[in-house]
Amino acid sequence: MINRRSAAVLVCILAAATGSLCACSKGKDRAASQSSLPAATRASVEEAVSAYEAVREALADDRSDVTAESQALADAARRGTAGAPEPLRHPLEDLSGAADRLARVESGDLDAAREAFGELSRTLIALLSKDPSLQEGRYVYECPMVDGYKKWVQVSEGTSNPYMGSKMLECGTEAGF
Repeated sequence: MINRRSAAVLVCILAAATGSLCACSKGKDRAASQSSLPAATRASVEEAVSAYEAVREALADDRSDVTAESQALADAARRGTAGAPEPLRHPLEDLSGAADRLARVESGDLDAAREAFGELSRTLIALLSKDPSLQEGRYVYECPMVDGYKKWVQVSEGTSNPYMGSKMLECGTEAGF
């Protein structure tokens, strides 16, 4: 009898074996040039995504001390709310709050950091989903083995799983926004 975790491992193995770990974002029609986001808002989002990527890379490398990166992300999101279009204000506030919570996770508690990262990912994906131009150059992956929120954002193709780290770094499939 196969339990849920064993089934998820099997899915990852089959996905890797069949090459279905694709980056389907390649063919997406992007609308960056059509975006009407204020430059300051876009700059804050870019800064937040950069800090998020640093957190994701640390967790993929099994490092839990992400306080500085999380705080930088929270600060960037807070700055982005000033002058942001109405549809982005609440997602930016949520992103800032989630980053603050991750920054408060005790260093060395990798499981807690990964759990808080899940909520951070949920808020970032919600933000990026509000404006297609913010999705350019970003890929959303999903890990079937994670309890809780299963998705994350990367700025490069190829799975680098922050939830499983060195145990199963390449486990995940393209999920889209």
